[in-house]
Amino acid sequence: MTRAAKTTFIAAAAVGLVLGGVLGGREAAQASQAMQSAEVLSASSVTSDFARQQFEYADTDHARRAVQLQISVLEKLEGLTHDRLYRGELGYAYTRLGMIEQSAGQPEAEQRAIAQARTWFGQNFGHEISDDQMRTGLKLLDQGADRL
Repeated sequence: MTRAAKTTFIAAAAVGLVLGGVLGGREAAQASQAMQSAEVLSASSVTSDFARQQFEYADTDHARRAVQLQISVLEKLEGLTHDRLYRGELGYAYTRLGMIEQSAGQPEAEQRAIAQARTWFGQNFGHEISDDQMRTGLKLLDQGADRL
């Protein structure tokens, strides 16, 4: 092998390593970001599903605590990402909390929860929705989750 061929081979290998490192690093960063997004979505999904099940099958105290856990997780996620998805989920979580408080005979707590739901839905949709629309939307979401 001639000296020129060796030099060309070494230069091509060096360029290939640099390009591979740069492109591979970019690809790895994108994959990492996708995994982090999936982790965030699964945390939200797990707490939401748990709250829904507690609302459906448990007593009011357990259902209340499950929804409060869901709200805590969602508020942290929304604070980090400012994602509209979490604002809508928070609206529905507070709607569920209002329904729990209503069934527990706590009208003041129910009104506080519904007011919070209106706030989150207002931030998400830009307009106010009625209590009936919030409750109907939550029931439809729960029916859809039951089908899965």
